Amino acid sequence: MQHCKICFNEVKLDSGSYFCKKPGCNYVVHVNCVLEDERLYEVIEEEKQCKELEEKSMQSSIIRVIEVTESGEATKIEHFSHQHCLVLADKMEEEIDKKCDGCMLSISTFFYYCSECPFFLHKTCVELPRIKQHWFRQSNAILNFKGFLECNFCCRPCSGFFYDIEEYLRMCLMCAKITDIIECKGQQHFLFFDFKCKEKCNGCGIRCWHGAFKCGKCRFVLDFACLALPHSALHKIDEHMLNLTYDDDKEQSYCDVCEQERDPTLWYYSCSICDTSAHPKCVLGQFPFLKDGITWAYADHSHTHHLKFFRKAEGYPECSRCGKLCQEEILKCEESTCNYIIHCKCRDYQVKSFVVSTLNN
Repeated sequence: MQHCKICFNEVKLDSGSYFCKKPGCNYVVHVNCVLEDERLYEVIEEEKQCKELEEKSMQSSIIRVIEVTESGEATKIEHFSHQHCLVLADKMEEEIDKKCDGCMLSISTFFYYCSECPFFLHKTCVELPRIKQHWFRQSNAILNFKGFLECNFCCRPCSGFFYDIEEYLRMCLMCAKITDIIECKGQQHFLFFDFKCKEKCNGCGIRCWHGAFKCGKCRFVLDFACLALPHSALHKIDEHMLNLTYDDDKEQSYCDVCEQERDPTLWYYSCSICDTSAHPKCVLGQFPFLKDGITWAYADHSHTHHLKFFRKAEGYPECSRCGKLCQEEILKCEESTCNYIIHCKCRDYQVKSFVVSTLNN
């Protein structure tokens, strides 16, 4: 018995279906499930078009390999995202937490670094294809590195790599790694993306207005933001790594960071050794995927100059938007003659509002 990868109901092969021709792949869908939403398919008249799409997806984001080992592994490269050469390493020289400038997650082993400035990339992020087919839209997704952007899927600001899907859709690397059909810890069934889903997410409790991953057999739903959360994170409240946890057997729980009551049915971070638990936002912070000093281009906001992101403001200046003192993350004009400064949370959403309407069409 085979099941449709869109609705997860049985597919009767003698009644017509679409299936993958590659050996070993069991992807199959009902004809009506595909054709009911034009975002799910692209008509390809000739087999030549399929080969062209495959060739484009093989385009590397490495511009030039400068040095290799005897086994052929690239040890020094030029990458599209950085102006200097990058060198391969297997561990950090110092015991400090460095983040990958591609996915904005912590660096552990096997990464490329710049010897001239603080720039790091996981080996897996370096090897990402520059152009790929993404399941959310049947068109080419192009890897870009533009500074401060907001992901249109998890709605988090990020300074890492993005895949541009069509003209106005931006997907951060964490969201781009999520497939359309997934297995999730804490859930026994497969989840598939439902473009029409408007139910509450079981991870964070927020309603999903623009589709979500759901189970075809029960009412379990997850949004992009929860699926893109790091599986583990560090925080000063605990000496150990905190792990993303999916259920709590306590009737009443509290966050050890903000000391407020925590909903035990929603996802949280915890340490099994110390019995520490905390909200994801309290552990990661409001803007965990932004790098200090990253530029927010003026084309994406209402100010006339580029803005730079900083985690701390010197001298507690007044926010140009709300008038309150800036004691937290800020966006500051990079022009020395301009004193424009705002809380990062006070930034405008003129581009985002346009994109939300695009997602719904």
